[in-house]
Amino acid sequence: MILRVSVGTIERLTTPRCILLLALLGAAAVVYALPMGTRPIWNQDEARAVLLAEDTLQHGLRLPARVRDAPYLNKPPLFFWSVGLAAWPAGHVSDRLAPIPSVAAALATLLGVFAIGRRLFGTRAGLLALVVLATSPGFFLLSHSVLPDMMFAAWLTWALHFLLRVLAAQPPGRAHLMGFYLCLAGAFWTKGPPALMGVAAAVAAGVASGGFRRLSSLRPVAGLGVVALTALPWAIPYTLAPGGQSSQAVSVSYALAWYVDRYRHLSSIPLADGLIAFLPWTLWLVPAALWWRSTPDRHPYRPVLAWMAVFLVLLALSVQQRERYLLPVYPLFALLVAGAATTALPHARSILRANAVILGAVLAAAVAAVGWLVVAPAPFVSGAPWELALIAALAVTGSAMGLRELRAHRSPERAAWWVAGALGCVLLLEARTYPSRLAADCPIREFAARVRPVLQHGAPLLAHPDANLAFDLYLDRPIIEVPAREAIATRLREPAAGGVLLRERDWPALRESAHSSWCPAERAVLDARSFVLVASCR
Repeated sequence: MILRVSVGTIERLTTPRCILLLALLGAAAVVYALPMGTRPIWNQDEARAVLLAEDTLQHGLRLPARVRDAPYLNKPPLFFWSVGLAAWPAGHVSDRLAPIPSVAAALATLLGVFAIGRRLFGTRAGLLALVVLATSPGFFLLSHSVLPDMMFAAWLTWALHFLLRVLAAQPPGRAHLMGFYLCLAGAFWTKGPPALMGVAAAVAAGVASGGFRRLSSLRPVAGLGVVALTALPWAIPYTLAPGGQSSQAVSVSYALAWYVDRYRHLSSIPLADGLIAFLPWTLWLVPAALWWRSTPDRHPYRPVLAWMAVFLVLLALSVQQRERYLLPVYPLFALLVAGAATTALPHARSILRANAVILGAVLAAAVAAVGWLVVAPAPFVSGAPWELALIAALAVTGSAMGLRELRAHRSPERAAWWVAGALGCVLLLEARTYPSRLAADCPIREFAARVRPVLQHGAPLLAHPDANLAFDLYLDRPIIEVPAREAIATRLREPAAGGVLLRERDWPALRESAHSSWCPAERAVLDARSFVLVASCR
């Protein structure tokens, strides 16, 4: 037996719970925004989004936007347009302003998962689903990354919310139907063909809700026609641009070849990285599965499970296994954890036992970590020992108090809140400290500051065989890629002018035939690759 709130009714949001909701969203906003400006942008994909936004600021809404004077056709423009909009008052995109759209999208996703949880299970479950999602490490790291994935997850979360409203109403409300298709259109404007997974998931959710006859209530022909029409302003320029036929944004066949062609790519373990990034809440999917099996009336929850199953299957088929691709499923994981914790009765022994085993394992691991910090030699401890000790202490406290709640009150919900509180403190600590560690590992800012005086104003900067786009960002100038080694060798035989960015391993061989005026000016390690800038000897 379980307790649940009917999907047809929505529990009233009282003033204290409204205040709690705002407080949780405010706390999440602070934690997610703390790394902004202190965390360097070293990732190639993030740097590309910043450069596209800068191109938009400098040249307006031209399509396609350009990076290194080449049209960018693999992603629609909505995300980098939003980055440009966030930086528009300053007139220049910086690593402090660029994450703003992702932080806003993260908060929108949290609000969406609360709305779905409140509708399915009640306000308590909605609040718990919000904190479960907010305190998952993978969600935290992507909340301030300059990538379109968080915005994509926000659109899909709200698309599911509107879809549930459509499926629950007889007849379906036009406003909710319009909201569903506008969210799909937003997802399509953000990542292109991957948004079609939402179409397949909506079909599965409709069938799970009431059979194939329910699909007609979605008005798929008119709705998908609207989605297609909204994409034309960027899809047509992308298609007409050179190379448009091989664009991942407009060519479904090319996108499928990229994601599922196992003859061209080596695949890793399906979904493994994404599940690891959701730890420790991944462990609580086990009691959630036990709760699902004991639920006598599964009908109200079937559309959510069907939606999630489609995404999991399609993502597992992909050979491009990146942890951020599982981000649209994290809200559904959080809903399952919260639903199991808040609606299972105290005498559901299997669920209580599973929660106790998980909390016991986390507690044992935390105690072992504290012991390791005491006896481990300093060189084997990564990061500041006090920081690791504090994280371990928080893990011990959260899991111990969770076990206490299970024993004293037989309440998985209270136990989950203790775990979430401990994780929230850990993330607050990491938000203050991890950007400095990242900056030390990827000193792109320091490299750029040392290089600017060396480079001649207006002189070209070449790169071979490739260079991370973060160099363009922090050097504030485009880099000209020269793929042919002989072309670079020919350039180096001439007197030095400008600069050439090389892999450090390539410089010794090229130096043998280089003009004597070329000298190594600065070195940098970025993304485990060593680079050297050669310029005029002074």
